[in-house]
Amino acid sequence: MMKSIVRIRLNEILKERRMTRQQLAHLTGLRPSTVSDLCKPTASRIYLSTIAAVCVALDIAIDELLVLEDVEPC
Repeated sequence: MMKSIVRIRLNEILKERRMTRQQLAHLTGLRPSTVSDLCKPTASRIYLSTIAAVCVALDIAIDELLVLEDVEPC
């Protein structure tokens, strides 16, 4: 059985928009460290309110921010 993970595309989206993490933190009211944590592939716990703030600030749908990917076993 193949496992799946949820990947946060925030880093990619920020690069596409030529936006800094600091700019996003300012737009959302989130701490810069929170935004930085969301850009890491190791992020594992995220508040729904944080996801909502990012989606609203970037005017994107949740499925543009979060994607489900299959991971092949080692």
